[in-house]
Amino acid sequence: MKQETINRSLLKIGLPILAGMLVSQVQQITDQAFLGHASSEYLSAVGNAGFTIWTTISFLFALGTGSAILVSQRIGEGRKDKAEEILGSTFVYSSFFAVGVFLIWFFGNRAIFRLMGVQEPILSHAALYTKIYTFGVLFSGINSAAQAAFNGTGHTRPMMISAILRAGINVVLDWVLIFGNLGAPKLGIAGAAIATLTADVIGGTYYISAAFSKKLPVRLSLRAIRGASLKNYLSVIKIGIPAGLEEFGWNAGNILLLRFLNQVDPLAAGVYTIVMSITLIPALFFIAMGNAAMTLSGRRTGEGRPGEIRVTGRRALVLCWATSIAFLALYVLFPSFFAGLFTKDPAVLAQTGAMLLVCSFALFPKSANIIYGGAIRGMGDTRFMFLSQVFGTVFVLVMARLFIFNFKLATLGLFIAVFLDEFVRAFVNGFWFHRKINRQETAVQAASAAREAV
Repeated sequence: MKQETINRSLLKIGLPILAGMLVSQVQQITDQAFLGHASSEYLSAVGNAGFTIWTTISFLFALGTGSAILVSQRIGEGRKDKAEEILGSTFVYSSFFAVGVFLIWFFGNRAIFRLMGVQEPILSHAALYTKIYTFGVLFSGINSAAQAAFNGTGHTRPMMISAILRAGINVVLDWVLIFGNLGAPKLGIAGAAIATLTADVIGGTYYISAAFSKKLPVRLSLRAIRGASLKNYLSVIKIGIPAGLEEFGWNAGNILLLRFLNQVDPLAAGVYTIVMSITLIPALFFIAMGNAAMTLSGRRTGEGRPGEIRVTGRRALVLCWATSIAFLALYVLFPSFFAGLFTKDPAVLAQTGAMLLVCSFALFPKSANIIYGGAIRGMGDTRFMFLSQVFGTVFVLVMARLFIFNFKLATLGLFIAVFLDEFVRAFVNGFWFHRKINRQETAVQAASAAREAV
C-alpha cells in the first residue's frame, strides 16, 4: 500500500476521533478551569474523583476494544454478519457490568476515597461530585458497544459529533450552575457534576442511535441484540479482558500515584491534574492515531497482509513525532500561559514549569507506546500489552516512591518516574511489534507455500 494511501487511511479514521477527543477535552478543561477558579479544593476533588471513576468505566470500554478488534478482523475476512453478532452481544452483556459498577460507586464512593488517602474537606467535595455523576456510568456498557461499532468499521465521525454535543452543553451548564449565573443557584462542584451528567446523557443518546445507522457497513441491530450470545461475548472477553486489565492497571497506577501526591501536599493532585491535562492535548492525537492503527491492523490481519501493518505503524509514528516536536516548542516557550488557563494561584503556578518540561520530552516515547500498542492489539494480542502495562505500573510506582520520598523531589519526582516508564516501555513494545509481524509474515508465507504445493 502506498504511503499516501496509508496516511489518508490513518487520518480518515483518526481525525474524527481526534476532533471528538479534543472537544471532550474542552469539556474536561472547562470543568477544571471553572472549578479551579472557584476553589483549589474543588480542583483536587475532581482530580481524585475523575481518575478513580474512569478506572472502573475504562474497563468496560476496554471490553469494547475487544469487540472493535474482532469486528475489524471479521470485516477483513468478509464476515460482516458475524461482526454484527459480536456487537449485539457486547451491547447486552456489558450493560450488566455497567449496573454493577454504578452500584459500587453510588454506595461506596467515600470508602474508596478514604482508601486513596483523600482527606476533608476535599473528601466531601469528591464524594458529592461522584454521587451525582455516577448515574452516567449506567450508560457506559451500551456506549462501549457503540464505540466498538465505530472503531471496528473505521466510520468514526459520530464519535466527533457526540463529543461536540457533550462539550457544548457542558460548557454552558458549567457556567450557569457552578457560579449561579442567569438566576440559577450557585452549586459549585455539584453544579459541575450535574452539567457533565446532563451533557453525557444527551450526547450519549445521539451516540447510541448513530450506531444503529444503516449507513455503517456493520452496525448495532435489534436482531443482533435479541440474539445476543454468551458464546460471542466470551470471544470478546478473551481479547477484551487483557485490554481491560491493561487499562485498569494504568489507571490503578495513577490512583496510587495520586495517593503519593496526597501525602506530599493537599494541592499536589491539582498540580498533577493541570500538567497532565495540558500535555494530554498532543496525546489525544497519539490516541487517535493509535485507534486508527488498531483498526487497520485488525483489517490487515483478517486479510492476511501483515507486512502492511509494519508500514502503517511507521507512518503513524512519523505523524506523532512531528506533533511532539511542535508541542515541545510551545510548552518550552509558553509554560505560564498554559498553566494560567487552569488557575491563578501563585503556589500552583510556581510548580508547573519544570514538570511541564519533563512531560514534554515524554511525548516521544509515549506516542511510540500508543502506536505500537494499537497495532499489537489489532493483531489480536492484547495479552502482551497487559503484561507490558503490569511491568510499567510496578516500575513507575517504584521509581515514583524513590524520587518523591527518598530523593525528596516531591511532585517533580513523579513526572521523572513517568518519563522513565514511557521510555523503557517504548523499547519493549517496539521490539514485540516487529517480532509479532515477522511471525505473522512467516505464517502467511508457509500457508501460501502449502496451497501451492497442493
